[in-house]
Amino acid sequence: MKRPVLVWALLVAANLGHISGAQAQSTKEQPLQEVFQTDLVYPQEKGELQLTTGFSLSKRPGAVLVQVPASLEYGITDRWQVDLQWDGVNRIHSTFGSSLVGTGDLSIGTMYSFMNVANTSLHLAVGFELGLPTGDRDKGMSEGFVEYEPFLIAAKDFPGMHNLQIFTEVGLRLVTASRRDLDNEEPAAHELNWGSGFFIPMRRLCITTEFNWVTNEWNHGGIENRHSLTPGLIWRLPHNWEIGIGAPIGLSRKSSDSSVILKLTREF
Repeated sequence: MKRPVLVWALLVAANLGHISGAQAQSTKEQPLQEVFQTDLVYPQEKGELQLTTGFSLSKRPGAVLVQVPASLEYGITDRWQVDLQWDGVNRIHSTFGSSLVGTGDLSIGTMYSFMNVANTSLHLAVGFELGLPTGDRDKGMSEGFVEYEPFLIAAKDFPGMHNLQIFTEVGLRLVTASRRDLDNEEPAAHELNWGSGFFIPMRRLCITTEFNWVTNEWNHGGIENRHSLTPGLIWRLPHNWEIGIGAPIGLSRKSSDSSVILKLTREF
């Protein structure tokens, strides 16, 4: 026990960190709100509202996709939150010169968190998302499926390592056909989503890295198998603002060639 305390004291003296162990990593003093591709274990506090928006640009074979998404999270209790996520306004630029504009899908979800399990630095959360195909499938803004996604998040703090946190999210996206025409080339295949990463708080700056894997090749003739690595930086600003920039790097043939994500978060 003496070594982590000594390391923590040295970090404070050097002004490298401001979170003093597992208790400081609770929902009341969490180091950051969001990363880029993976959900974190932290819930909103009771009566707290969080708004997140931003901008993403991804280059895909034959097209460039621009998205302006938005999400709302609200704390029912200090451990239980509900959320609303919208893919927002999308624009697809084809390499042939054509362009399509439309809105994306909507999802409603909930999450319950277990912080500092058994008075340790381990955190867990379970949740569920319902995806509604509100986007225009004819314009490529939606796959036209209703989606049911249970998920589990685990996170572990390391106070003696600059308050490093390692996190993992695993979700299973179950889909059913909705508004699906005979010419829909997208198979109704269930997806496995895996996201793992870490962040390191350094004063008001957080260094983040995420690895994400999405696949449905194991089910009903699915054709998706994407891997990406997303390094990022997030700044914690005064008055409960956060701004972050991430750069997903495609690691497989079916992933986007290159991407950039700008995320802006505000708590009320």
